[in-house]
Amino acid sequence: MMKNKLILLIFLISATLIQAFEVTDINLHLKITGITEAGPPEVWRNYLIMTSKPNRQARFVGAAFSTENYQLVHSYQKNEHGIYFLILPLPSEEIIDYRIIIDGIWIEDPENPNSVRDRNGLYLSRLTFPPDQRVRKLSPVLKEEGGIVEFYIQTSPGKRVYLAGDFNRWDPYMTALREKEPGLYSTELSIKPGRYAYYFLVDGEPIPDPLNFQKNQNATGEEVSILFIPG
Repeated sequence: MMKNKLILLIFLISATLIQAFEVTDINLHLKITGITEAGPPEVWRNYLIMTSKPNRQARFVGAAFSTENYQLVHSYQKNEHGIYFLILPLPSEEIIDYRIIIDGIWIEDPENPNSVRDRNGLYLSRLTFPPDQRVRKLSPVLKEEGGIVEFYIQTSPGKRVYLAGDFNRWDPYMTALREKEPGLYSTELSIKPGRYAYYFLVDGEPIPDPLNFQKNQNATGEEVSILFIPG
């Protein structure tokens, strides 16, 4: 038991906390404020909504996903009915395993009846998305060729668009995006496994990746997008 607690403590220290999704869609706002009971994960429009109501008052509820090697912890928010909720854009993957964290305890999602055991015998909750639910365009995209990552952004035609991040020492002019079609800009980079922060520069203005829900703040308080490439 003590060994399991130690492993969990190491996990929580090494993981990165991702700030909650900012709700700007009025219909989504009405949806989550109207939730009065926790239930199984739900696909609603272009979002995945997960809910939780711990048996006791919780200080923190989060979730970590297999697609990020459980290195990022997404924090839940709490509505006026005492229901904790997590909103994520629909993923491109067909199957995602995850666990939730309640005040430092890493467990299966009690609201999700679908679970599996990994090769170490650990129980994980599972999300399954049929093809008609999956988002086919997210950014960035890790291609099958080792280490090749495609970034793209949709904005107005005729812009000067660059990419700056940990992978190019935040040089604002090193990595230009090409306008593949009017208003759609993209570039491909070879990047080693690891965790990186980045943003786009559109006519000199830094903009976090609007197609990447993994965001955080850097040391100067700027909002940046997060890219994690598994080893």
